[in-house]
Amino acid sequence: MKRSLLALLIFSGITNGYAQEYNYDTQQKWEDKPVLHKVNTRYDSASAVAILDERSIEYVKIKEDLVVHETDHVIIHIMDDNGIEMYNKIYIPLYRSSSIKNIKARTILPGGKIIELSQSAIKEIEEDGRLYKLFAMDGLEKGCEVEYSWQEERPLSIFGSEVFQRGNIPSQSTRFVLSTPSHLKFDVKGYNGFRISQDSLIGEERIIAGFSDNIDQMEEEKYAFTDPYLQRVDYKLSYNLSKNENIRMYTWKDLAKQVYPYYTVRTSKEEKALESFIKKMPAIDALKTANAILAIEDYIKTNINVNEELIADEAANIEFIVKNKSTNHSGIIRLFAGVFDKMNISYQLVYPGTRTGFTLDEQLENWDRADDMIIYFPSVKKFISPVNVELRYPYIPYQYIYTKGLFLKGTVVGELKTAVGSFATIGAESFDQHAMNMEAAIKFSREMDTVIISSRQILTGYGATNYRPIYTFLPQDKQDEANKEIIKGVAGSEDISNIKIEGTNLNDYFDNKPLTIGADIKSTTLLERAGNKVLFKLGEIIGQQAEMYQEKPRHLPVELPYPHVLNRKIVFEIPGGYSVKNLDDINLSVVHKENDTVTMGFVSNYTKSGNAVTVNIYETYAKIYYPLEQFEDFKKVINASADFNKITLVLQKEN
Repeated sequence: MKRSLLALLIFSGITNGYAQEYNYDTQQKWEDKPVLHKVNTRYDSASAVAILDERSIEYVKIKEDLVVHETDHVIIHIMDDNGIEMYNKIYIPLYRSSSIKNIKARTILPGGKIIELSQSAIKEIEEDGRLYKLFAMDGLEKGCEVEYSWQEERPLSIFGSEVFQRGNIPSQSTRFVLSTPSHLKFDVKGYNGFRISQDSLIGEERIIAGFSDNIDQMEEEKYAFTDPYLQRVDYKLSYNLSKNENIRMYTWKDLAKQVYPYYTVRTSKEEKALESFIKKMPAIDALKTANAILAIEDYIKTNINVNEELIADEAANIEFIVKNKSTNHSGIIRLFAGVFDKMNISYQLVYPGTRTGFTLDEQLENWDRADDMIIYFPSVKKFISPVNVELRYPYIPYQYIYTKGLFLKGTVVGELKTAVGSFATIGAESFDQHAMNMEAAIKFSREMDTVIISSRQILTGYGATNYRPIYTFLPQDKQDEANKEIIKGVAGSEDISNIKIEGTNLNDYFDNKPLTIGADIKSTTLLERAGNKVLFKLGEIIGQQAEMYQEKPRHLPVELPYPHVLNRKIVFEIPGGYSVKNLDDINLSVVHKENDTVTMGFVSNYTKSGNAVTVNIYETYAKIYYPLEQFEDFKKVINASADFNKITLVLQKEN
C-alpha cells in the first residue's frame, strides 16, 4: 500500500550503563570525560566495532499535536585503516516532514585528547535524490573512538522499525526504548534474538525497553537472503486506552476493511470509463477463466503505462487512467479490479509476504510491511502481479512465492463494500516447471582444432523470467547484444552464428512454452593437443559453474529464488581413428533425499552406441529452502556441477 493511503487510514483512528539488562531510562548519557572502551576479543579482526548503539523513541505532545522524537547515540571503536575510511564522514539521513537537531559528535583519541565537532562543520547535502546531514570526523586513528548523537523530530507514526544488526561491523551493545503517553499502548516485537521487555507504566509514561549484546555483523553469504535474519525491532500502536481498552487498533482485519473499498469502489464516471475501456479489448471468453485473466492482464499491461513516480491526485482515478494511458501502482490495481468486476471474474486482493526482506507478521500488525499487492483467483488458484509489466499469468515476483500473504476476500455489508482479511500461503508452480535446460550437438573439425556446437538453451517458468523481457522491452541492437552474451555462456566463445530465438512472447508463460535461444558456436579453446592426444574440455560446454569452498562457518540456511531443474544433453561422435579412455569420468552422482524423494542433486552419466556418445546431466533443486544442517549436502551438489565443468576427455589417436 502506498504511504499516502496509509496515512489517511491511520490518522482517522487517533484523536547509563551498557549492562545486559533492560534500561527504561529515555535519557541517553553523554559522558563529560569519555574514556576508551574495551573491545570484545571475538571482534579483534573487525575494522570497527559499535561499542554502543542506542535509540530512544518518544511520543510527545507539542501544543495539540503528538509527534515522534527519536534520539540516536552511537559509539564506534576504530580498529584499522578500513574502519577510519568507514567513519571519517558521518551521514545522517533527512526524511520528508522530519527535522534533525542537537547533533553532537567527537573523536576520542588513545592518548586522551578529545576533538569536538564544530556546529559550523555540519552540512546539508543531496546525493542520489536523498538529503543528508553530513559532517567529517577529524583526527581518526587506529584505536580511537567516534561518538555521535542526534535527535530527529517527525510527524506521528503508528508503525515503526529499528534495525540493529549491521552488514559491515559488529555491535557490542544495543539498546532500544519506546516511550509513549500512558493511554497509548504499543505492541513491540524483537526479531532474531533482540530481547524486548514487558510494557511498564512509569509515571505518566508507558515504556518498553529492549537490548541485545554482541551482535555479529551479518555478512553476505551465497544462496541466502540476509534481511529476514537481521536483529531488529518492530512496533505499532494497538490500544488507545482513553477511548476503549478492549478494542485492538490497526489489525490486519482493519487494514482489509479499510483498503478494499479504496481499490474496488468507483464513481459513476469511473464506471463509464471502465465500460469504454473494456469495449476496446479483444473478445474475451469469460467462461474460460484462465484465458480471460491472461487476455485482460496482457491488454492492460500493453496499453497502460505504470509509473510509480506519477503522484498527481487523479493518477489513480480510472477516468484519468483510461484517458491518459498512464497511472501509478495504486491506479493499476484499481483498474484491474474494475475490469475483473465488470467481467464477473472472482478475485481477491493479496498483500504478499516476502522472502528477501522484512515480511508480514500475523501477530504484530505492522502495516508498513503491506506494500506491494498481487491478485488471486480462487477458481483457478493462481496469481498475477498487476504492477510487474514483464510478468504474465500465473507468475508473480519470485520473492513472494511460498510466503504467507494477507488475502482480502471481498464482501458486501448492506450497501458497503468491504473485505475479510486472513492469512494463507502463496503457492507456486511445481519445481519442474522452472527449468534452465540445454541441448548441444558437438562436431569436431577435420583438423581436430575446432569444436562446432549446435546449442539450444531451453528456459521455462521462472527460468525464463530474466530473459523473456529482453525481447519485449529492448531495441533490436540491445537484443542482439544480449543474445551474444547469453550464448557466450555456453562455451565461452564469441564465434557465434545462426542465432535463433523462439518463445519470446510474454504470454508464453500461460502454457509454459519454453523460451529457446539457439545458435551455432565455434570454439578453439575446447580442444588442446598433447602429443598424439587431443584433450576435449567437455565440461566447459555447460558454462562456468559456481563453486563453494566455505572457509568461514555458515550462518544462514540456503534459500533459492525459486525451485528449478537444469537438464542438459550433450551429443558428440568420437572422431574416426580416435578412442576415449576416460568416458567414465562423466559419471557423477551427488543427491540428497528426504523420504526417498530427491530434493537436490547433480547426476551425470553417458551412453555409447558405436562412436556416438550421449551425455545426460540432471541437476535438481526441488525446494527453495534448505536448513542449515543440510548446507554441507547442498555444497556438495553445487560443487558437483563445478566438478563436471572441469571434466576433460582424452581422445587417443589409434595406431
